[in-house]
Amino acid sequence: MFGRTVHQTIHFLCLILAAFFMPLSVWLLSAVSITLAANWLAGGEFRTKIGILSERAGVMMLLGLFTMYLLWLINTSDLAGGMDEIRLKLPLLAFSFIIGSSPAYGLTRLRTLFLSFITGCVVAAGIGFLALGGVLPVEVNDSRDLAVTLPSIRLSLLLNFAVCSAVWLSLDRRTGGMALRAALAAAAAAMAFFLFRLLSVTGILIFIILLGGTGLYLALGRRMRIAGLIFAAAAAAVIVATIMLVSDTWNSLRQPDDPSVNIPVAKSLSGNSYTHYPEETLVENGYLVWVNVCEEELREEWNRHSTLPYDGADMGGNELRTTIMRYISFLGMAKDSAAIAALTAEDIRNIERGFANPLYARPCSPRAKAYEIVWQIDRAMKGANPSGHSVTQRPEFYRASMGLIRRNPWFGTGTGDVISELKEEYRIINTQLTENYRKLSHNQYLGFAVTFGIPGMVIALALMIIPWLRSPNRSFYPFVIFISLIFMSMFNDDTFHSSVGTAFFSYFYTLLLVFKREDGTEE
Repeated sequence: MFGRTVHQTIHFLCLILAAFFMPLSVWLLSAVSITLAANWLAGGEFRTKIGILSERAGVMMLLGLFTMYLLWLINTSDLAGGMDEIRLKLPLLAFSFIIGSSPAYGLTRLRTLFLSFITGCVVAAGIGFLALGGVLPVEVNDSRDLAVTLPSIRLSLLLNFAVCSAVWLSLDRRTGGMALRAALAAAAAAMAFFLFRLLSVTGILIFIILLGGTGLYLALGRRMRIAGLIFAAAAAAVIVATIMLVSDTWNSLRQPDDPSVNIPVAKSLSGNSYTHYPEETLVENGYLVWVNVCEEELREEWNRHSTLPYDGADMGGNELRTTIMRYISFLGMAKDSAAIAALTAEDIRNIERGFANPLYARPCSPRAKAYEIVWQIDRAMKGANPSGHSVTQRPEFYRASMGLIRRNPWFGTGTGDVISELKEEYRIINTQLTENYRKLSHNQYLGFAVTFGIPGMVIALALMIIPWLRSPNRSFYPFVIFISLIFMSMFNDDTFHSSVGTAFFSYFYTLLLVFKREDGTEE
């Protein structure tokens, strides 16, 4: 339709926009992807493009991953579900095929694409900060609510790559002047800070590993050993601080400041009888929730202080009476009218909003996150239902997935039957999880094995790792970070069960495979 130069310009602009919109909008990313594909088709020269693609064995292997999902439709009884899965996997085809069949870019244009991606991630973090500050009309009841543009775990993965990319560019004198490099360093720091406000456990663990790995990478080099040692020391400091925080929080859950509060008492200060439930093991801040309970007093006093009825639900949809008891227990008081009377107006609002203790009213607090995790672990150790608890329900996800793998070890369930088969498996294993929490594996390795079977899982992983191993760019810092990030994320996420996850993988993997280390004629 247009000349070759025009099509190449549109192609590059689409790649810039795709990188920018990736952390910001699934819909805009899809629109840019469609424009990229339309431009590829309109540009013609298909024989030349297919010739370029055929010479890139690594890209052909990446395309093999999408082909596997197509082939495993044969093993699918739910064709509609299979087509939904194929739709989510389309970026595996689009970016690998289009970028892989186009002339390679040199380092200068690769930096431009990385700068666009970093800018998009900075904007996503900025939107989160605005939400936290109350500037945007977004209710922040949980740290995950700061991920306004994408699910928090996906945004945290993209932020990790953006932080490392910004560090890489800021340390490279060829990136530009001091002002740009200083801005990149500031962007890396801001995104890292936001990552710790987002409090995605997966994202923070990966950040610590990548930070330490970057330190070693630089320290083993010839020119940046001091920077490497600083990064390694920073990673060690974060690890120590995290261990101390979790340890202190665990001790607070097991060792109350005033153990006498847990001793059953016959009567309240008002002369009413307490009820005790010794079989209940729920604790808050070390205090037993179901000891020294006088619901008659609680009901009467609460209804005098709040418009939400005691026997109704809080704003989070939870049973209000339980929220009240947990909150009062956290403060170290018996469950009676005196406790309600001692609550501040802020405490009343917190309970009405569904916060079971004052920590949860500060959703972006690391201590609140640590408390949430250790509380979940404590409940799981006591045999409580893990439904809705992000950490302790995962073993149930894994158990159901392993059951499916044992029943379908060779060819898996097929592309479209994973969800329906998992529902049945949860029923077979008699899981405690309620139906709305019976989810996918949250582990891409298990996800591959469930879908393709064990041999298929091995093939899928080979198709992912071999292109990097065979690439002349395999020791390039962004490529090392990227491949490490992907394989780490797969331990705790269904990385390929989202269009953003597959787009992130396909886009950057293909770029890093085909770019030229030295600037070439394509520049």
